[in-house]
Amino acid sequence: MSDTQTLIDNRPPSVAALFIDRVAATPNGEAYRYPVPSASGSGPDDWKSLSWGQASERVFAIAAGLIALGVRPEERVALSSATRVEWVLIDLGVMCAGAATTTIYPSTNAEESAFILADSESRILIAENAEQLAKARETREGLPELAHVVVIDPAGVEPAEGDPEGWIITLAELEAQGAELLAKTPDAVTERVSAITADQLATLIYTSGTTGRPKGVRLPHDNWSYMA
Repeated sequence: MSDTQTLIDNRPPSVAALFIDRVAATPNGEAYRYPVPSASGSGPDDWKSLSWGQASERVFAIAAGLIALGVRPEERVALSSATRVEWVLIDLGVMCAGAATTTIYPSTNAEESAFILADSESRILIAENAEQLAKARETREGLPELAHVVVIDPAGVEPAEGDPEGWIITLAELEAQGAELLAKTPDAVTERVSAITADQLATLIYTSGTTGRPKGVRLPHDNWSYMA
């Protein structure tokens, strides 16, 4: 039997388990490198790195924060954001909480975004900024399942009349709630990860909607584990 076949046959049951294994193997290795504004305030961006250990701290804080908000296994957490390092960390955090990431293109209009949120029965929306938050506010009355909106970049986000108390929190606040939960219950996330099965929903990807209403594709953890 080839080494590749052996790896396939013995693949972990989930993306979350794969992530934890990688962190344990190379905690100080570089996991991600991402652009940040230059220190001089002009010129090209600088680059910043996250080690696997540093990434794990944030991923676990996000996962624990979602658990603290009441997110249960396989419940959907929608993510509407452009490509950025937080997107990756949030996606892993959602899966480490045992939940499923529901993707929304940031260019999707408010009506189509609301359709995806309602059709997926998403409990949480993680919105990149005030622009993405505004879409959820516009359609909130038709989204009774949407319990919270977590904003990655809170610049320009102000309380609005009609916002339920605690409906909007920042990503930093979510991570702080997660850190608090982990301080009290250190195994909160690892217990969720150990309970994930290969056929458990990991991702719900919607089409762009250019040929009609967006259609969701269900991908279990085993799809991603097999590819990895």
